[in-house]
Amino acid sequence: MSMKSNIDQNAVPGKICAWAQVCSLKAGSGKLVLFEPNSLAELLECRQATAGKLLILGNGSNLVGSDAIEPMQVLRLGRKGCFGSISNVSENRFRVGCAGNLSQILRRLAMQGYGGLSGLSGIPGTLGGALAMNAGANGQEIGAYVLEIEGLDLRSGQAWHWRRGQGGWAYRRSPVPGTVVALQALLELQKVDVDQENMLLTAERRRRQKVTPAGASAGSVFRNPATEQAAGYLLEMAGCKELSSGAYSVSQQHANWIVNLSRQPGKAQECRKLVQIMQEKVQEKFNITLQCEWRWAEE
Repeated sequence: MSMKSNIDQNAVPGKICAWAQVCSLKAGSGKLVLFEPNSLAELLECRQATAGKLLILGNGSNLVGSDAIEPMQVLRLGRKGCFGSISNVSENRFRVGCAGNLSQILRRLAMQGYGGLSGLSGIPGTLGGALAMNAGANGQEIGAYVLEIEGLDLRSGQAWHWRRGQGGWAYRRSPVPGTVVALQALLELQKVDVDQENMLLTAERRRRQKVTPAGASAGSVFRNPATEQAAGYLLEMAGCKELSSGAYSVSQQHANWIVNLSRQPGKAQECRKLVQIMQEKVQEKFNITLQCEWRWAEE
């Protein structure tokens, strides 16, 4: 349904949604106003109508929503235009829209004979989300394949650019500022055998499905600390598998996952409480402060 409030009615219309509709964990009892522009012109209209006060959303696969009564204004790039396109710039370089699902992008590029990022197959986010957190798995990181990123700073309304050589990548760290929505990226890929690359993509996706805990989730809760022990081990040794809060509980399959087994909407504050207790238990037992990987709508 279209929003009927003080938003400029000449702009791209927003629609009222529940957080459970856009967040994989189904966390957040409040509502949001979702804007999905399909072009730069529409995006600029959305920014002007909302004074740039927009939370950037990808697939919502690592985001906890809000319990606030007042709807939050949220931006998710549409996939019908340039934000969902893939174009070949040169032999092994492709300009890719950041609204596209990462796994689908890798599959489409593989069909053209280019790849090298099969280790990231099955990650549920968009390319924009992958860039924002330097998505990595199996010894691969998206940042190593990026030549350029084009974006828009929602706060200033100015174009934003990043070029290889400017740095900014690290474990779960990206050069894309929090106020910038990434629009397109120039990726440099490897020439691959189509059949072999598709086999690697399928194998990784199936492996990920087998090890992913049952229930609605938002992926790993905490980053691995700079120790020999992974976050999951520390959490399990601290007794976190016994914890729950409201609709959420620590997975019995993996202590670094919070799951919503009922898949029914729950409160964000209940989820935040569980995360805090997990941090406290690891801090108390090991004197290690775990850093949450998730994004929070109310931060």
